[in-house]
Amino acid sequence: MFQHLQAAYLFLIASSALIVAGIIVLLCLKYRHLYVTREKQRLAAKHQDYIAYVLSHLDEKQPLEVPAVSLGKRELQVLEEKLIEIAERVKGKHREQLTALFEKLGLPELELGRLKQLPGPMRTDAAYKLGAMGYEKATPALFSILEAESDEAGRYIIARAIARCTRSVSDLRVMVEKMVESSPDSPRLLAEVLGDSPLDVLPLLREWINSGDSRLMLVAMACLPAANLDASLVDGLWKLLDAEEKEVRIQAVRLIVSGERVSADQINVLMASPDWEVRAIVAKAMGAWREVDDISALQQAMDDQNWWVKYHAARSLVKMGAEGFQALCEVASRTPHKETADLAMQQLQEALHEDRTAGQGMPGSYERDHKLTIYHSYFNRQKERAI
Repeated sequence: MFQHLQAAYLFLIASSALIVAGIIVLLCLKYRHLYVTREKQRLAAKHQDYIAYVLSHLDEKQPLEVPAVSLGKRELQVLEEKLIEIAERVKGKHREQLTALFEKLGLPELELGRLKQLPGPMRTDAAYKLGAMGYEKATPALFSILEAESDEAGRYIIARAIARCTRSVSDLRVMVEKMVESSPDSPRLLAEVLGDSPLDVLPLLREWINSGDSRLMLVAMACLPAANLDASLVDGLWKLLDAEEKEVRIQAVRLIVSGERVSADQINVLMASPDWEVRAIVAKAMGAWREVDDISALQQAMDDQNWWVKYHAARSLVKMGAEGFQALCEVASRTPHKETADLAMQQLQEALHEDRTAGQGMPGSYERDHKLTIYHSYFNRQKERAI
């Protein structure tokens, strides 16, 4: 009995000691965090004038000067954070100015040392900072840790750092090829990574469009805004309509119709696609072009087997003024399919409601009144019920 009580006392003493030790450790960590935070704030305030100097001289031709006083380790870290914040907001010559300043301060070499020595998140943090600095000499080391990194988020951070640091298009090619091997389903993320490169990637995108590799083609198309589409790129995109990968065909059509209106023959080719997504994209695009010559194609699209194609066709018709509105009235009144008729009627009544809401408190416009007249001529309803 006595032995059991003694064991219980010893357990209580040991537990209490561990609790007290844990509380002491937590208090020490909290104090250290507060101290580091206050020290950073103090040092940031100390170098506020220097940061103002950097911001005001980014447009100058002369290189930026380093602080006149020698900097301790903690001061260098605080200054690095502030300069990286600026570097993330600028591009072009301004970023080049900051890259030269980073090298003068010796910061890239410090981060390169961290990159080679530290594991996990700390190594990824070093990669991010090297990318923000645009340090070209870090590219080989970044490639080496890209191979070793198992975390997908970490790989994208390192890939972005490579895109920012390298001055070689071939390095970008290798980096993207390595990334699509491990992450083939993230073309838009890779497009964002390439968007951070200071290099002209358009030749690389042309190469990938014609590569035959669906992963690279998707990355290239994710990088291409409609404004950059010249005749050769458009020709390459039309060839992708025969690609085996469905997503490639869809993204190619999305780019083709995002610019200027295509010809009537090309519309017919696209609307004959076996992919309903392609037909829906084209039907929606015709509403943006607002060409009355497309009304016939949209009326035919209202007979499509897919609901989304019919929906976008109906939405596009009501955007084409009175002529498109009348064409949709004709579809609603003559189609033998209840689903199509209901969809058309819904869009017609929504269009009338939108016109009435937009013109509330204003004299009736000719087009709005004309639409009401057309609607009554087809369905013979009272105005109140129609709206």
